[in-house]
Amino acid sequence: MYWPSGSARRLSAAPAGLPDVPDVWLLLTRTALLVWRTRPAELIAVVERTPRGLAQHGENVRAVWRHDAGAISVQTTRDALLFYDVVQPAESPVVHALSRADAPDLAPSMTALLATFQPDVGDAIHTPSGDPLGPRCALHVSLRHALHVDPGIAAIAPVGPHLLVATRTPAAVQLLPWPGLPESNETQPPVLLRDVPWLGDAPIVQAEHSYATDLSAWLTSDGCAYVVSLTNEWRGALAYQDRAAPVATAVNARFSLLALGLDDGRIALYEFQTSTQTPLRTHELALPRTLGESGTVHSLSWTPDGHALAVGWAHGWALWSPFGRLLAHSFRDDWASTTRIFRDTFAFGVKSVFWGLSGTDLFLLPTDARDAWVHVLPFVKAASTLHMTPQEAGAALLLNNDSVYVYRGLEQSDAGLLAPDSDAWRRIALPPSYATTQWPLHYATLSADGRFLAVAGRRGLAHYSTSSGHWKCYENAAQAQAFRVRGGLAWFQHVLIAACDCQGEVQVRLYSRDQPLDNAHLLDLCVLSAPVITLQLFGANLLVYLADNTLVHYVVTTTATRIRLQLCGSISFDGIIGEPARVRAFSWRPSPHHVLQDDLAQASLLFLIDGMLVLLRPVRAHDADELSYDLHILHEHIEAYWMNAQAQGPWPYSLWGLDGSHMRVWLDPKAPPLRLALPDEAYPLCVLLDRGLILDAESVSSVRRTLDTVSFRVRLHTTLFLDSVIRTWLQEQGVDEAVDAAAPYASLTYFPHVLERLLAAVLEEEADARPPLPVSEQCLPTVAAFLDHYACSVAVVARAARKTEATRWPHLFACVGAPRTLLAHAVRTRDWDTACALLLVVHTLDEEASSIAATSTALARMEQDHAWDSIRQVLSFLATMDEHACHMRACLAAAAHEAPQSVFVAWLEAASDARVASTLPAKQAPLAPAPVTSTEVKPRGPASPRKAGLGDGPRRPSRAARLEGADDSRLAESRASPAEVLHRAARHASLTLSPSITRMQANGRVVVGPATPGAAPSPRAA
Repeated sequence: MYWPSGSARRLSAAPAGLPDVPDVWLLLTRTALLVWRTRPAELIAVVERTPRGLAQHGENVRAVWRHDAGAISVQTTRDALLFYDVVQPAESPVVHALSRADAPDLAPSMTALLATFQPDVGDAIHTPSGDPLGPRCALHVSLRHALHVDPGIAAIAPVGPHLLVATRTPAAVQLLPWPGLPESNETQPPVLLRDVPWLGDAPIVQAEHSYATDLSAWLTSDGCAYVVSLTNEWRGALAYQDRAAPVATAVNARFSLLALGLDDGRIALYEFQTSTQTPLRTHELALPRTLGESGTVHSLSWTPDGHALAVGWAHGWALWSPFGRLLAHSFRDDWASTTRIFRDTFAFGVKSVFWGLSGTDLFLLPTDARDAWVHVLPFVKAASTLHMTPQEAGAALLLNNDSVYVYRGLEQSDAGLLAPDSDAWRRIALPPSYATTQWPLHYATLSADGRFLAVAGRRGLAHYSTSSGHWKCYENAAQAQAFRVRGGLAWFQHVLIAACDCQGEVQVRLYSRDQPLDNAHLLDLCVLSAPVITLQLFGANLLVYLADNTLVHYVVTTTATRIRLQLCGSISFDGIIGEPARVRAFSWRPSPHHVLQDDLAQASLLFLIDGMLVLLRPVRAHDADELSYDLHILHEHIEAYWMNAQAQGPWPYSLWGLDGSHMRVWLDPKAPPLRLALPDEAYPLCVLLDRGLILDAESVSSVRRTLDTVSFRVRLHTTLFLDSVIRTWLQEQGVDEAVDAAAPYASLTYFPHVLERLLAAVLEEEADARPPLPVSEQCLPTVAAFLDHYACSVAVVARAARKTEATRWPHLFACVGAPRTLLAHAVRTRDWDTACALLLVVHTLDEEASSIAATSTALARMEQDHAWDSIRQVLSFLATMDEHACHMRACLAAAAHEAPQSVFVAWLEAASDARVASTLPAKQAPLAPAPVTSTEVKPRGPASPRKAGLGDGPRRPSRAARLEGADDSRLAESRASPAEVLHRAARHASLTLSPSITRMQANGRVVVGPATPGAAPSPRAA
């Protein structure tokens, strides 16, 4: 998938349309044409119209390329077609004079061309030796001839060797030959639209042709959209007709999708197969209302591989996945924080948008007429967009123009995975010699152990060792240029397997990482009968799917002297798979009753065809030579899928597929899928099965007053799926099976959190159900039985209870047990955090006498364990239960009765007077004593006076010492002076008051002195 990264750069121009062709692209202004090379970014041709030509033919309106990029046709305001030839001189790669259309002698100087070029990192103008001004490559762009169309031009589009011209009056279509192209023979007669039965008489206002599908999309002036093809005659079907008029189109051949941009800002997606079948509307793309108004759609563009759709609106831009996941956008509410010289005006509106050849550069033309720049936004993309390998569920590779990013999260601890903002990526720069000559990358793969990386561009290949940090490339340039990787790459241990097209011969090659990259060091080479669509490696089994609809099975065999491919067999899928080119990926699931190397005919197969995930189960016929398959469509809108291809490990052969909005999980292909929610604007990169996580990525943009551009970066998320899967397992398999399935994850540090999420989700669903669910349909008792298998179950229940509403507690504790029983268990196991959490439940659900008894027991045990922080929490809660702290006194009295030598006796007397209690704030910090090592205290004499806040560590006196010397007169005096009572109680309890606070009425806090040496740390008041 695709995410913006870094900041946009700018290329000088003022274009009105941006058609995309391989390697070069065109900027069209009203009076000029500018041809640019994509990488390195350089201006290679300029054609500026003369005043005479503008007066005669009109200004430029629209331009299209010929399918082979050898010519350009320009539509003008005076209904003229200007045909330009685009030729690279054969006699010399250096051309000093770039042609102009109407005045060849007035070409701009090379100095002017250099002034318009803004080099980026790694970009430069290459010049031959001895010629400091000559560019490395330039084109001749010359006017061949002009053609005036009297009926008026409504739209133009290249269709094979012809140029489609749609006229206004009368409304008609006509195919014109491209001048100088041998395939286009003669002009075909025009066809009036009113004579086409499936088409109305409204003129065609826009046309787009897809060479991959050989279909066209037409928009008419009455707000309709059609899918059209041409054989002997024009054939088509109505795709759209509604109140909102379509204004932009984009055809996705990879997913067989047609995107229609509407004038109200929405994008409608249609699935199409042929021009005679009515396209099926699958879904709709629209920004959330919280992001603001987008305005009308101006431009649409799919990535070259079809995995992302860029949308340019009147008020911004956005990026979507094929089936509706929002990946990035420019709509935010903090634009006011930008600098006054902010230059990324494309964030506020895009007039035209298209992708570069590799899909790692997005070209955007702002709607702001004052911005005469084309903005190029860099992107990173997942390697799965090039070659999907479902069995490598835990691998994550990201690519850009010059680097590969390898995910290193599997090397981190469990806590590191849940906090993936740490350095989780390793950047590996491509070898400059290879990246310069063979850009863009077509394939990239990582070995299972993460030691080896391989990439393949236009020609040849290269591989890298993460341990040594060295690349290996072909030393013989002729050998590298003689083949290109087509079909995929895969690592088998240290052996690289590559499907190649070598001068028309289809080969599967085996390279050793330890040997130089040279044809003489090939480990093995197999020749195939048809081009490779895709290949997959399962253990030592190599499956190769060919363009002739055949699946070939090899086994990688190793001996003491060599490694080679052994052919095991093949299966033809004629009659099952209609178009092999539409297969994006496949997997197998061997039968557990057969030997792995011999069970291709017994294995179930998964095929991803466009967006349809299909399961094929073999059915052996009476004739042993015939094999048939039962076909099951698992889902129709899958963007990517992953699977556990091994029989070992958690959930063997489980299947994970993304449908654009949710993750679908098939634990058993025969059962309905489980649906998992994903974070907004996050897209899954891989499934970490052994960690119970889905790794997601999202684009994050930042705007600052110190920057004049938006900065983008990729941020990672982790989504837990264990709770949802365990719940499904409980409902369908039972408790024992769920315990076995969860066993591999029980050692994870965040497994208690998984159990808490499971319990909370089931509780909220069942407690809020209206009408209440019958007992037979409730899942909470099953979840409670499942939790009993884990030592942390009581803590899980307590945390789940405290995080949910109290109205759900009766339903929860009716299933998991009485809260007082759980509290007693927490006290026995000295789990004081859980005990504190359960005390609130006990005081809410139980009777007063029962809750007081449970609290007193807990307080006594906490004091014995010196759990002063927990005591502080309990007393804070008790102090808030009533205005006069009556409930707290009752609990302290019960605790003092249970432990007569405890500190609670002094606390009880400090809070025994009603007038003292009435002066305490409702939410005061509790009195917190310090522990002592002995209960016997020597009485202090007059020679050692102690002041408030001074002295050595606090000590807890015995009950006898505390009562010694206390007479009725002093007690009567204390009742008359509440502040003195509190001072005296604090002194007898070895608690000291802050020296700056002399009266309790001033501040209700009591500060504990330093701890006695050798005792546990004493808590301090806030």
